[in-house]
Amino acid sequence: MADNDLDKYLSDLGIDTHEDESSPLAPTPYVEAESFAREDKGERLSYDAPVSTVSGDYTERCESFLVTLLLNLDPGYATEVREVEGGLEANIYGGDAGKIIGRGGRTLAALEYLTNAVVNKDESVPHVRVSVDVGGYKERRDERLRGVALKAAARARKTGFAVELEPMSAAERRVVHMTLADDAAVESESSGEGKNRRVVVKPR
Repeated sequence: MADNDLDKYLSDLGIDTHEDESSPLAPTPYVEAESFAREDKGERLSYDAPVSTVSGDYTERCESFLVTLLLNLDPGYATEVREVEGGLEANIYGGDAGKIIGRGGRTLAALEYLTNAVVNKDESVPHVRVSVDVGGYKERRDERLRGVALKAAARARKTGFAVELEPMSAAERRVVHMTLADDAAVESESSGEGKNRRVVVKPR
């Protein structure tokens, strides 16, 4: 698949949308390596900035950056940024959603990485987490992954054997871990390296 305009823009900034999750794209700038590893195991994280601080400059900076970038790509895109628990949520509408999502969601992941870097450029204030989605892509992906996780858990409980899932990105693995975090009958862990890293669901 040929690079689209957004891929080229991100590539010019040194962000490769064709890398797998072992690239620097995986952890967002404000998540320390230890915290990212904890989240990959399904632990809930608390980020630096309380909800009460997520306003003003953060929201305006996020919206201004995305609006400016997307207008240069295609005036058909529109952006809505809102405060959510623990950070900001930016949703992109209109235009060609596929160009923003990219293969396997990698272009979207790169855009989210860059947006976080822009929003959190001031090192003197607490960092916030920014989630970027387009056309409900993440919501649909997460719903599918939750279904996969629940089926794997049911199989592990029934057979008594570990169930190995297909390779997933770090973001996808987190969804699976969080889905099963409160299931007392099974546990989940990540296994493998690079593009072959996956979740294994085991009976307790």
